Amino acid sequence: MDTSYRPAGYSTLSPLLVVSPAREAIEFYATVFGAHVVTRMEGPDGGVWHCELDLGTGRMTVMDPNAVFGAVANDPTSDNAAFSLAIYVPDVDATLALAEQHGARVREKADDFAVTGDRFASIQDPYGVRWTLMTRTTPRTDEEVQQNLDAWVESMRSES
Repeated sequence: MDTSYRPAGYSTLSPLLVVSPAREAIEFYATVFGAHVVTRMEGPDGGVWHCELDLGTGRMTVMDPNAVFGAVANDPTSDNAAFSLAIYVPDVDATLALAEQHGARVREKADDFAVTGDRFASIQDPYGVRWTLMTRTTPRTDEEVQQNLDAWVESMRSES
């Protein structure tokens, strides 16, 4: 058996989201992002203590808030966010519509961002997590993106 530092199915970054109620969030992520439950554990309190979701080329874990673990959820009524997750999807417009249909609040409507070559939109899901939805529409190298970012910020400086 070959043992790698990173198990099969994982990317090097695997976020843990504390959301409430986790049971509903799991359904939202399955419906909107096509996530599949890999493992799941409910605690003695009936809450989700651990649910690992496969997103196709990476995984994330979700759980309910839990004082035992010092785990608290974002406030879904606030637009403030300490973090945002970006996810590449096959069709930003279709995913945005599906997310909105299932209770997400649209923060930014779908638009093309020539700087990176992505079509993107921004939502806040019903559980307080901010997401950037993206579909690569124009191939870009890392160097091209950096050049475009540099030019973009320079144009913003000269406008102010």
